[in-house]
Amino acid sequence: MLDKIARGFAFFINWFNGICAVVCGCIMMLAGLSMLPAEMDGFMPLSIYDNFPLHDVFFTSHFWPGLALLLVNGVANIVALVFRFRGDRIASYRWGVTAGILLIVWTGVEMVFVPNEISVVYMIIGVLQLVATWWALRTWGIRA
Repeated sequence: MLDKIARGFAFFINWFNGICAVVCGCIMMLAGLSMLPAEMDGFMPLSIYDNFPLHDVFFTSHFWPGLALLLVNGVANIVALVFRFRGDRIASYRWGVTAGILLIVWTGVEMVFVPNEISVVYMIIGVLQLVATWWALRTWGIRA
């Protein structure tokens, strides 16, 4: 039963994180290119990046953080889904483990520079993703 829950959660979180990271990353990139209304800055002001190193270089708009979100969190989860749909569960779970580790690192860095509640929630999701996907990978008798 635990194996089935782990596999189901791993699959769900690949969908959830993959879609959220791609959609939010694209919205941030469009906002950074001034292709969205200025209200985006009211939702997430650029001052949120002030504590990051080189904020005057990479954080002058939401473009680079959006691209990073899309590449770091979105791509790994989408690749895991592609392998899952192709029937290669081992590759899917390995990419899922990678996605979990990337999310943990991402939110860890974020919590150092911009402490917030959402990062804590995503850190927990990253840990759960890593554990569930690792468990699912081990049930197939394979080590990551």
